[in-house]
Amino acid sequence: MNKLLSEVLRPTTFEEITIPDDIKKRLIRMSESGNVMNMLFYGKPGSGKTSMGKLFTESEKFESLIINGSLETSVDDVRRKIVNFVTSVSLSGRQKICFIDESDYLSKSSQASLRGVIEDCSQNCRFIFTCNDLKKIHPALCSRLLSICFDMTTSQQTKSLELYTKRTVEKLKTFIENVDESRITRIISMYYPDYRTISNHLEYELM
Repeated sequence: MNKLLSEVLRPTTFEEITIPDDIKKRLIRMSESGNVMNMLFYGKPGSGKTSMGKLFTESEKFESLIINGSLETSVDDVRRKIVNFVTSVSLSGRQKICFIDESDYLSKSSQASLRGVIEDCSQNCRFIFTCNDLKKIHPALCSRLLSICFDMTTSQQTKSLELYTKRTVEKLKTFIENVDESRITRIISMYYPDYRTISNHLEYELM
């Protein structure tokens, strides 16, 4: 089975993620220095939150644990996986990162149990959360994280749309012959900046 187009087009560098430049520059500095803050990426579905989190977890500078909050929601999951990871010493000496994707699906008790873990293990591990609905994250948990919005203003979208379209067309040309650039551009313009929806419609169009 071939990979989903959304995975093929998923950004593999910070430069490929189209978010405001000031936010991107700060995140790049965190990654390059290895000094990562505890963060919460929030915004609409398909806005690049998961892709950004994966750029940190896939870096050789960090030792990472990835949790899918929509699947591993219970307190037992938190205790069994997360606590064991964040309290153990990295054998490689690298900074640890616990990446909890779709954290708005975590149960209230799971969120409560993470509050102390984040503070107690700050010297050994940093946390990156993503969520679509910020209101589902308990305020006490939010207060322990730097919240970063991935939604863009209209002017920011206009500025980044051209770059995103150019990069997407170039990627498609690497494995598809005779790409209809005008059609691809129209699809991207219709659904931008929802990257996942764009990928789904492009995949359907290119079948």
